[in-house]
Amino acid sequence: MMFDRLRRHLIIQATIIFVAGSATGQETEKILDKLQKKYDSIHDASVAFTQKVEFGVMKSVQTFSGKFIMKKGNKFRVETEDQTIVTDGKSVWTYTRASNQVMIDTYKEDPKSFSPDKVLTNIPKNYTATALGTEKVGEEKTSILKLIPKDKKANLKWMKIWVDNDEWLMRKLQLLDVSDNLTTYLISDIKLNEGVTDAQVQFVPPDSVEVIDLR
Repeated sequence: MMFDRLRRHLIIQATIIFVAGSATGQETEKILDKLQKKYDSIHDASVAFTQKVEFGVMKSVQTFSGKFIMKKGNKFRVETEDQTIVTDGKSVWTYTRASNQVMIDTYKEDPKSFSPDKVLTNIPKNYTATALGTEKVGEEKTSILKLIPKDKKANLKWMKIWVDNDEWLMRKLQLLDVSDNLTTYLISDIKLNEGVTDAQVQFVPPDSVEVIDLR
């Protein structure tokens, strides 16, 4: 995962109230259609997030929070206490405060991976979707979709998304990768189409920072 270099993590517990229910194929299509239309209308967004990673092999857990800004075109900025990751769609800057280093690399589009742009603006088209019912995330009543990749070589086994039933925005995201690492995102403070600038998705290293350019 792109955040696994972070050295300090906050443990945050979220209470999820489950409401039992079933869904038909028509309901799945309805949710997908509304969600797709919502995200087609998004040009830029900023959200707060909490990420929890449960590592399958090591049986350890890492949790931390941050802010995420995105602009369509694979442009995004992730800010956490220890690290900043920025891409303008051409280059990627990874600034680690503990080492006072910034690594610059060429942005590479991987069709099998999930960039923030893909997660927040599009439902992957190469997945089989199933509606699992409803569940409360915080104060929001959400519908749950499970997406299973059709490509057997995909890096993920499945993805689940929790979508609120009022604004059709993603409130929770869960990914299980091929190494059995389970990553859960809780998403809050969502702001849409407020005019994220190109400068916000670029990074200028401070003068005192060591720059390692791998491009």
